[in-house]
Amino acid sequence: MKKRTLIILAIAILVGGVGAWFAWSEYNREHAGTADVDAAWTLTASELLQAFQKDEQAANAQYADQVVMVTGVIKEIEAGDAGVVNVSLDTGDLMAAVVCEFSSMDVPHDRAVGQEVSVKGVCTGYLMDVILVRCVEMERSLP
Repeated sequence: MKKRTLIILAIAILVGGVGAWFAWSEYNREHAGTADVDAAWTLTASELLQAFQKDEQAANAQYADQVVMVTGVIKEIEAGDAGVVNVSLDTGDLMAAVVCEFSSMDVPHDRAVGQEVSVKGVCTGYLMDVILVRCVEMERSLP
């Protein structure tokens, strides 16, 4: 009886350890990058903003949680929270932009306000601006 209890206890500890390791690794897993993912949609920054301004619910159904490639002119570059850099693309609307969140490692350091870029990221929706996260710069336009 003692031997059977020890075997059951050993199996329980082993299963618990494997479960704890799996939970820890999933909790600490980083999001997959968008560089190697095909964009579901390719459009300009103003087209994306207009889609959300025209019908936010339909635009959310079409673009939210999708990888989108957006082309536009850099309006502003600013440091965000926790190592994030926000690059705002001009949309022709003074009150709204397409904000692309880059990790500090992926931000295009050699870019400046007024330059055209193509950015790929995951669209999270519309909050006064259209937000793209996990962004990477794609093809470079001539300055």
